[in-house]
Amino acid sequence: MFKLLAIAIALIFCGLAAEITPAQTANNYSDDSKIARPVDRVVSSEARAESKRLYKEGIKYGLAGLLPQAIEILERAVRLDPANADAHYALGHAYFDAKQWEKAVDSFERVVELNPKDQEARDRLSLARTMAHGGSAAKPTVSRPNDSSSSETTGVQVSMTVKSAPPPPLKTEPVKEEANAAANELTASELALTKVYRVGPGDVLDIHLNDSASPQSTLFTVTASGFVEHPMLGEPLQAGGLTVDEISSKFESELKRRALIDNPKVSVGVRDYASHTILVSGLVKDSGTKILRREAIPLYVVVADAQPLPEAARVTVVRNESNQTFDIDLAQSQDMNLLVRPGDVITLLPNVTQFVYIGGEVKLPGEKTYRRGLTLTQAILSAGGITSKGKQARLGRDDGNGFLVISRFKLKDIESGKVPDPVVKPGDRIMIVE
Repeated sequence: MFKLLAIAIALIFCGLAAEITPAQTANNYSDDSKIARPVDRVVSSEARAESKRLYKEGIKYGLAGLLPQAIEILERAVRLDPANADAHYALGHAYFDAKQWEKAVDSFERVVELNPKDQEARDRLSLARTMAHGGSAAKPTVSRPNDSSSSETTGVQVSMTVKSAPPPPLKTEPVKEEANAAANELTASELALTKVYRVGPGDVLDIHLNDSASPQSTLFTVTASGFVEHPMLGEPLQAGGLTVDEISSKFESELKRRALIDNPKVSVGVRDYASHTILVSGLVKDSGTKILRREAIPLYVVVADAQPLPEAARVTVVRNESNQTFDIDLAQSQDMNLLVRPGDVITLLPNVTQFVYIGGEVKLPGEKTYRRGLTLTQAILSAGGITSKGKQARLGRDDGNGFLVISRFKLKDIESGKVPDPVVKPGDRIMIVE
């Protein structure tokens, strides 16, 4: 009797377990406070592929210093595929950079569960636990194998590569894969712009003196002329164009000069960013004014954040400071590394038919349809080839300011392989001469 009852109860529980669908299981991940420990479930190939894509996208946002967006995207990645150790690791790193210690601990614990032999994840987990308990991250050094790069992140020297061959980890300086190719195209001064923020008019600063709690507001808005007016100072302090560290140092020097506080320690942070604006419009879901938190960020980050529509094929960037215009194909990854700066206007546009123009000693001169990757000799062939008198090509290209820059090529040198066959751009004027 009791055996039959036990068997019946077991069958009922088995039936209830069979009723749980993947969608119901996914509800285990709806807690916004932290990424919950996932139960075992089957992950479809589509979900796994989307998780990897989101992981790579989250890495790019992290590299640009956009931690809230990186965290949101990486959280989606681990929800889609709870076994994606790389995404958990990157999410833990993003939480750590955002000083969300408990969440960082949770993510690194998950990495260790998935891969108990991952010593780097164990080191990061130990460091996150120390910070979560009010410790200091002053000295530990964490390194991934076969990577010599390093950068400062919340006081820790961090050197990482990604485990499965995707893009590089969050907030490293020299980086691997496609992000490394991007860095190689930029000068040292340009790279420096992606790592610094200089205060401007309208920014709201949070200023604390000697870490003391004050009943008065600690928030001060930078004036239109770039000054901060603080009651402890006899006159406004110039803050425009300075980093928060430079403002802190300048503030302390002024307090020492006035002998108002013994051994003053001033902490300055940016509470609200307002001065570094760009405008994004065209074929995007999220258009309008955007605010930068760096002196410059890569164009691909801006485009990804604006969510381009499927029909978007190219982007123009109008630079406010120089009135230059950059016309870039969205498929050209290297060109998408162009740095966007405050005041720039970014417009996403559909693909349009473009042309090159060829004349002189060719059999069929005139306007020819341009396609991406078109070379000089291919353009000549589209014009029927050269006549018996054709020896040289003069290629005229707009320099962005309405002036033509002329380049000359000997066709014999291109045919013999002495010089490369140059790539033509839309709007180029080609003249074949003797």
